[in-house]
Amino acid sequence: MAVDIDLIRAYTDGGVYTHDRTTPGTITAPTNATTALAAGFLAVGAISSDGITEATSQDRTDIFIWQGNALARRIPGQFTKTFTFAAAETNLMTLGLQFPGSTITRTAEGATVAEKPPATDVRAWVLHGTDGTDRVQRIYLPKAEITERGEVVWSAENVTVYEWTLSAYVDNSGVVAYRYYADEDLKTP
Repeated sequence: MAVDIDLIRAYTDGGVYTHDRTTPGTITAPTNATTALAAGFLAVGAISSDGITEATSQDRTDIFIWQGNALARRIPGQFTKTFTFAAAETNLMTLGLQFPGSTITRTAEGATVAEKPPATDVRAWVLHGTDGTDRVQRIYLPKAEITERGEVVWSAENVTVYEWTLSAYVDNSGVVAYRYYADEDLKTP
């Protein structure tokens, strides 16, 4: 097999977007990699240099038969799709995501948070990555929720980040993620 280094991708820039759940109306889902996102989608802000980590996990149940005690089948079981990233900005969006269900109020000097235990916060998300100027990958998660929150560290050596793991849920069509690629090498001939 020949190696083609033009097919190697490095999504080194992009953004993470979601919508304000308190705003009434329907969020319009993206249908390609390059059209501007609907007005309801808002940027989370700066993401740490670690970028976004995608993980897929699926359990399997091994079925063995008596003859030779041999493996006969591996039945697919529970499936999870997660995306982990760290938001490096403290803004009203990140505070709302860090403290879902809490009361966040803008004040004359900044904001206050009356923190409550996290509430369920399922919403749509868009993860957008770019490789140079002409290669784009966009992942639309119609239903996802921050299910893990990392430690928030105050340090003299680093910036404070909010590390989150998004768990993607299936939509009404059974889809967890819609992926769109704008890439000359993938286009129809």
